[in-house]
Amino acid sequence: MRKKYFLIVFSIIICSCLQAQSLIPFIEKNRFGFLHKTNGRTVITPQFVFASAFKDSMAVAAIGNYIVSAQYGFINEKGKWIITPQFNAADHFFEGKARVQQNGKWGYINKKGAFLIQPQFSQCHNFSEGLAPASLKNNLWGLIDSSGKFVLQPIYYNITSVFAGVVCTQQNMTDKWEIITIENKTSIKTSFTRMNGFVDSVSAARDTTNKWGFVDLSGQWVIPPTYTNAGSFSEDLAVVQKDYKSWGFINKKGEWVIEPQFDRMGSFNNGLAMMEMGNDIVYINKEGTILYRFQR
Repeated sequence: MRKKYFLIVFSIIICSCLQAQSLIPFIEKNRFGFLHKTNGRTVITPQFVFASAFKDSMAVAAIGNYIVSAQYGFINEKGKWIITPQFNAADHFFEGKARVQQNGKWGYINKKGAFLIQPQFSQCHNFSEGLAPASLKNNLWGLIDSSGKFVLQPIYYNITSVFAGVVCTQQNMTDKWEIITIENKTSIKTSFTRMNGFVDSVSAARDTTNKWGFVDLSGQWVIPPTYTNAGSFSEDLAVVQKDYKSWGFINKKGEWVIEPQFDRMGSFNNGLAMMEMGNDIVYINKEGTILYRFQR
């Protein structure tokens, strides 16, 4: 059986999308295609210089000789173009909008490929609660609404996505982070040197000793800072690093659910997480059982 290198975590979508939820991206001879996850049958032949996992029955795909000069568009679960490749970069749809890059500038399109917000940003991120982080040519960040207008002015060196009406910001590179309530612009000053942004009412945060833990919306520690690195919670588990070495998963009580053993971090999506162990890529369940193992 030919070797196939699976690169992106499984995309298992709602039951009405049975075909898309069964497709797994793989790369063969420097081209991406998609396999059926249960029988290993090739469903979409390798032809793309890049392809993402499926989300809402659509995947980002790119054509060209090299990824740096590729043209990006969107395909369906049959490998047919829904939005023809015409962008320098693209991401999944969130709240009906996908961020795309064209001629060096970022904007947002709808699912027909028409621009909702014209390309004008040097960088931008996905929408959440009707707002998205965006940056202009000075590389300072703010928040835009669905019309592309800044509702939080671009004056921040760092900013996160919105959760429950709050956003985490860093004014200057050496400043400590703040937690801002968007509606009334009130803020909570913290002593943190880094924040990942809130997910499920908690955010990973780094203290002044470079240790990571998790805080609530008021900035109080709910899991003490004892880790050397941390990701965000996903499906009630967060990936954290112990002693600058291996990665494992904890629950919201800070208890180890999956002991540190992995070389590269991942996060859970529909009950599975993609991790790296030595020269292998593995997919694990929430008990830490390795379900699939593939060579690099």
